[in-house]
Amino acid sequence: MSKKQIIKLLCLNLGIALLNVILFSAGFVGLNFSGDALTTALGVTVIVMSIVTFFYGNYTILFKQPSIQLFKNAELVDDKDYIGALEERREKKVFDEEISNAIDQVYRLQDKDKALDSILAQYFSPQEMTYTKFQTVIDSVQALFYNNLKKMINRMIIFDYKDYTKLINKLKNAPASDGITVASKSTGAQLKIYNEHIDYVKGLVEMNESILVKLDSLLLEISKLDDIDEAGLEELTAIQEINDLISQTKYYKN
Repeated sequence: MSKKQIIKLLCLNLGIALLNVILFSAGFVGLNFSGDALTTALGVTVIVMSIVTFFYGNYTILFKQPSIQLFKNAELVDDKDYIGALEERREKKVFDEEISNAIDQVYRLQDKDKALDSILAQYFSPQEMTYTKFQTVIDSVQALFYNNLKKMINRMIIFDYKDYTKLINKLKNAPASDGITVASKSTGAQLKIYNEHIDYVKGLVEMNESILVKLDSLLLEISKLDDIDEAGLEELTAIQEINDLISQTKYYKN
């Protein structure tokens, strides 16, 4: 049972209990079964509805499969949203390492963004064309970083964890020949699909790591420059590498 399920169960059941206390306490509404017909009818209705809500609500939380809802960019506004969405997937275990790395990358990007803002402010004024070009490149690569996070989260959402776990257990229990596990063609095909999902997520983590490294290079190159103009900006190795990375990602589909 996940933490979210536990919280939902507590809220539901405490809410039902609290509502009944308020409705049947003499100091509040004071419903009872010994008063007039209307009061008795209301009391019975409340009890019946409470029982129905209790069983249906608990069943829904515990057993009903949630519908798959993928994130859109507008639904993930800031770092807290991305980190929260990643943490929700951690309970599934399969992507724990990737999730930890991705969250760490978010915090590292925050630090690099602050450092870049600080050093750009020392070298240029916001009105300068060079400053604007630097900021445009930085904004573009950050947008790529967060888009990779969104893709990562959505891929984790559509991943069938239960089926994957069953498949892994099936392979563990499969008969072995000369020490090698013998699996059916269908099992092997299924495993290949799941491994493609896992490799895709790992690839996005690696891409974001590459972004962070290139931002480090950019920060280092800027800090070494005493004078730079708009033309010189285009010659910076870090800028060229970042632009190449951004252009290459159009071939990296969802």
